[in-house]
Amino acid sequence: MRIFSLLFILALTLSASEDLIKSLGYYTDYDQAMIIAKKEKKPLMLVVVTSYCPWCRKFERKTLASKDVVTRVKKSYISVIVDRNKDSGTFPQRFQTPRIPTVFFIDPKSGKEYWETIGYLNKRDFEDALKEANLLFKKGKKGWSI
Repeated sequence: MRIFSLLFILALTLSASEDLIKSLGYYTDYDQAMIIAKKEKKPLMLVVVTSYCPWCRKFERKTLASKDVVTRVKKSYISVIVDRNKDSGTFPQRFQTPRIPTVFFIDPKSGKEYWETIGYLNKRDFEDALKEANLLFKKGKKGWSI
């Protein structure tokens, strides 16, 4: 009975996460998102998570879902979220990272990363990272990661 309860709670958590991703308007197909990023001339923001990562869930619920972050992301980026394990092979191997959550900011022309964040960031820190990534994209430069 105990195992059943744990599996049920896990299933609810995963379902809530997928519903949240859909409500945020994030793509789940890397190739489709890259086509749109090229068309709109916006950088691609690739969020790499796993289903079993509590820090990933917290990052999604507390940071990515915050009103200010949602507004900034929709304005400046094409966003895609992938599960490192479940979606393996559907996005470039170079973004298969052992550190999660990781957010890669990718130039749509070159397909290369120019900025990344690693681990959970609160809303304020992630907003700062979004601003920095946007400035670097506009200047065509590669920055340091946080």
